[in-house]
Amino acid sequence: KKKEKRRALTPAEVAGVMEAIRKNENGLFLAVLYYLGVRRGEALGLQWGDIDFDTAQVHIQRDIDYMMENVAREDDLKTENADRFIPIDPALLEMLAEAMEYDEGEPEDYIFHNEDGMPWSQNTFKRNWLRLMHDAGCTIDKQYTHEQRAKLYRPNDPLNMWEATLTPHYFRHNFVTMLYRAGVDPLKAMKIVGHSDYQTTADIYTHLDQEMLRATADDMADVFKKVTTAARKNQLQGPVSRVIRFPKTGS
Repeated sequence: KKKEKRRALTPAEVAGVMEAIRKNENGLFLAVLYYLGVRRGEALGLQWGDIDFDTAQVHIQRDIDYMMENVAREDDLKTENADRFIPIDPALLEMLAEAMEYDEGEPEDYIFHNEDGMPWSQNTFKRNWLRLMHDAGCTIDKQYTHEQRAKLYRPNDPLNMWEATLTPHYFRHNFVTMLYRAGVDPLKAMKIVGHSDYQTTADIYTHLDQEMLRATADDMADVFKKVTTAARKNQLQGPVSRVIRFPKTGS
């Protein structure tokens, strides 16, 4: 499988994500990914009992995987370090409280569930994700020939309409980037995101350091360019020097 490029969300993508969180019926799922930086399966495995509203923390302790076609299965976490506590941002905590009250959720109930109370199936997740990404402006239309479109069984199915330009992994990397920008020590960041070893987090931090240095170099080059341009402009527009000639006097 081709390794997915690591990058944070662009400002335009963040704005779109905030809009999707606000207006999509499954916006809470997107908010969980954005504010907690959890893996997809960890988000799908959340139960109301994992949320501690008093301490504003969530306990990550299970994972949902799709081992069989379209069937959700509770599985072990990816690593031992994945069993962890993550602080919850006040904005997300408020959304969770409202959703729990609306859902009348019991501690053992999954937060993201089908009508039967079980976690989202694989196809349900895919459709919900495409709708979220479409509301965020992060999809592209699938292209078909006239013949191909005529053969589609459900042409208005999101699976047949769009391709998402973002995956849940982007939100995880974006979260690590936000920890970096907030000055969180990489050792603490490792524990928050549940990396199996320190080097994984350190590599991301090193990559972000290099990005920052490149951006700083670009900023400095821009400053020098502006100063040089201003100096040349001043030189061209400055007063013209004149030679003053004094009249000759007799001896």
